[in-house]
Amino acid sequence: MTYQQWALIADIYTPVIALVCFISILRVMLKGNMQQGLIRLGLVILSTIFIYTMMFIDNILHIWPAFGLDYSTHTAIALVFVSYFIVYKSRLMHLMVISMISYALLMVHQHYHSVADIVTTAVVILPITLLIQSHRFVKC
Repeated sequence: MTYQQWALIADIYTPVIALVCFISILRVMLKGNMQQGLIRLGLVILSTIFIYTMMFIDNILHIWPAFGLDYSTHTAIALVFVSYFIVYKSRLMHLMVISMISYALLMVHQHYHSVADIVTTAVVILPITLLIQSHRFVKC
């Protein structure tokens, strides 16, 4: 495959897993649990706000560049949606984790980010997105 074909796959990855996530939330709502669906949607949105806040902080403080690295927004946003499937132990959880690993390899192949960029972003982002989406800090 050409660089452009791989780039197209990389470009559609996040919108596709986001769509699958929102369909999963919609299914919860359609099964009669509107409140739970809205809570899940809100927590995905809160996770998204968190990862973009981290990007903003990194842009101001240059945390990743101080180590010769780059905050991987690609990794962070994908982890928001993968976290959803992990927290709710979806039937798609394993597929989503495998797809995330494949996406990380694709980002390295395409020279979007280094392995260190991806791993350090994931180490910071994943625990917090999992915590947010498990809503252990929210009374539900």
